Amino acid sequence: MAMKSPYNSWASRRPVGNDTKKKQRVAEVVNIQQWAKGTAELNSK
Repeated sequence: MAMKSPYNSWASRRPVGNDTKKKQRVAEVVNIQQWAKGTAELNSK
């Protein structure tokens, strides 16, 4: 008797809290928002 498994049983659970790329994107977005308010210099590119 086979156990019922999810369709993507081959995929492991993805780590959410320690996503470096996401942190980088969020920091860039925050910097752009502050620049739009005029409180920070835009230092990307």
